[in-house]
Amino acid sequence: MVEPMNQAEAERASARAELDNTPVANLITAADVYAMVDSLGDIAAALSGTDPDALTNLYRSAQLEVRRENATEAVYVTASVRVNSECVRGGT
Repeated sequence: MVEPMNQAEAERASARAELDNTPVANLITAADVYAMVDSLGDIAAALSGTDPDALTNLYRSAQLEVRRENATEAVYVTASVRVNSECVRGGT
């Protein structure tokens, strides 16, 4: 009876160690979103202006992708804004 209990306790300790070492999910905050948008520069000017280079730079910065499906006449747009900045929050 002792051996199965020791085995169960060892498995439990192993599972607990695995859970404790699981990486924390990368959650995005409102401040992170504002930082991403700010990093794109003057979006309103780029969108309302006639400078194709400004639009191209904005679309590249936002990693904008447009996919059109002819059969359904649907357009799918995705953006993957990334910010390369220092973390201003203190360590936890």
